[in-house]
Amino acid sequence: MNGALELRCITKRFGATQILRGVDLRVEAGERHALIGPNGAGKSTLFDLISGRARPNEGRIFAQGIDITGKPPQRVSRVLARSFQTTSVFGGLSVLDNLRCAVLGASSSRVIDRWFASRTIERKARAMLDAIGLTDRADEPAARLTYAEQRALDLGLALATDAPLILLDEPTAGMNRAESIRALALIRETTRDRTLLVIEHDMDAVFGLADRISVLVQGRIIATDTPDAIRANRDVQEAYLGATQ
Repeated sequence: MNGALELRCITKRFGATQILRGVDLRVEAGERHALIGPNGAGKSTLFDLISGRARPNEGRIFAQGIDITGKPPQRVSRVLARSFQTTSVFGGLSVLDNLRCAVLGASSSRVIDRWFASRTIERKARAMLDAIGLTDRADEPAARLTYAEQRALDLGLALATDAPLILLDEPTAGMNRAESIRALALIRETTRDRTLLVIEHDMDAVFGLADRISVLVQGRIIATDTPDAIRANRDVQEAYLGATQ
């Protein structure tokens, strides 16, 4: 397998506080990889480093074989897309216009290609609208969507960029069980040909979605393995899973 994302000895400090302590992580192409761990372990900080919102103090980050260490988000977005813990949709725009903006932002078409590009953008936006199950809400302002629908739109915004690597930060947070099940089915379907790295606290979601799981505790990866092996790992049980079951 080829590595879609590789972190090498990533360290991050805020003043005298060390958040990440030499993190090594490899996510294979086409893999669904979950990152779990207790609150304060450094998971969101790690996502910030990968997506270019912050710089590591030490270490290197490679995505699709490209060194993206310290690159700004607009550069990193060519190879990866990220959703956040809280919804990041444009509430005043329609659902379809949100998706149009995401597709347009990822477009590199020249001005001379504007007419053709506009047709391509429309086609891609409407295809994503259908994929996330919001065709009937296309013209609704995004602010009027339910919370679960806004999370689905968040996923659509990430996927609409065509980035081969997707980072999802707690995609089922705040959902009830039925909404969570629908969200996971949507993620499985729409990321079928992508590489996925997801932070999630819902262990049912993690074990039902991930091909492999990495466990981050106090800024260090203490284990990476299949869901069954992680569930049975005594160190993981003591450090994290025992407190969630």
